[in-house]
This record gives sequence, C-alpha cells and structure tokens, in this order.
Amino acid sequence: MKTLKQDNAPATSTSTSEPFDTGTEKIVSIAAWRLIRSGKFQQNEDDDLRQELRIAISEHEGDYNPKLSSRYTYITMVCNGKFKNMLKERTRSLRKGAFMISLDEPVGGGTDTLGDHISAEDYRLAMGRQNRNDQQLQVLKEMVDDVLALLPKEDAEICRQIKEGCSLREIARNRNCS
Repeated sequence: MKTLKQDNAPATSTSTSEPFDTGTEKIVSIAAWRLIRSGKFQQNEDDDLRQELRIAISEHEGDYNPKLSSRYTYITMVCNGKFKNMLKERTRSLRKGAFMISLDEPVGGGTDTLGDHISAEDYRLAMGRQNRNDQQLQVLKEMVDDVLALLPKEDAEICRQIKEGCSLREIARNRNCS
C-alpha cells in the first residue's frame, strides 16, 4: 500500500511506516461522515466510503508539493474533490432509480448474508433495476406496445422517445419545436 510522507519528515521516519496517520484518518472520517449526513449514503457504507477516500489520497500522493501547501491541506483538498464526485455519482444513480443494497448485509439472525441467498432475478429486484419478475415485465411491455399502437403516429413517437430515456428538450429538438 502506498504511504504519504509527513511534511519535513525524513524518509526513515516511523511516520511513513503506517499507510495513514491519525490526522489523515480524521480527515477521511470527517469526509465519510459528511457523505452519510448528506442522506445519499447509508450508515453501513461507512467503511466503503472511507476506503474510496483513502484510494483517492493514494492515487494523488505523487501530485503533492510541500512548497504549495501543508500535507493535511492537500489531503483535505483531495478528499473534498472525491467527496463532490461521490455525491454527484450517487445523486445521479438515485435519480436514475438505481437503489443500492450491500450483499454483505446479514439476513435474519444468523451469519448468512443477502449475497448467500439471492437469485439473479431477486438481485435485480433488490438492486432496484427491476420491480417485477420477468414474466410480469414481459406482459407489461406487451401492454405498452398495444397502447402505443392505438395512438396517433406523432404521439406514439413521442412516447417511444420518452420510453428510451430522451429528455423533453431532446424530443422537442427532434421534432423541430425548440
């Protein structure tokens, strides 16, 4: 694992033998806590969030210049950048309806986890990618196709574009209405 060297600390210092010192861990903990407090992340994701932040610090350690700022200022800057990106990504995925559940969550009172007992179909349901089983989904698709066939051609085309995920702006542009 990569380590970050303390400001003005010689390479042989004992502070470099640990991957992250207490100051760095405090910065990581605060950033993870802020992500959870945002409401976009669950408390059980704390370890994963901290690990993502540590990875970001490790990836950017070569960019650190002690002449420009203190080590902790730089680490805070890296964590803040990662914080913003993680928040944007989660907001985007929540907007798309991608609900996240850890497969490592215990199920019932035993040591079994959700990942031990979930089928592919149940996995899609649990992850929010699907809220119906395959047969129900096929029936629903056929019903939508039947309704689209009854609509006037222009209305059916608009509905098809909405179904494909086009924004209203894109649909208006495609129809030369903007």
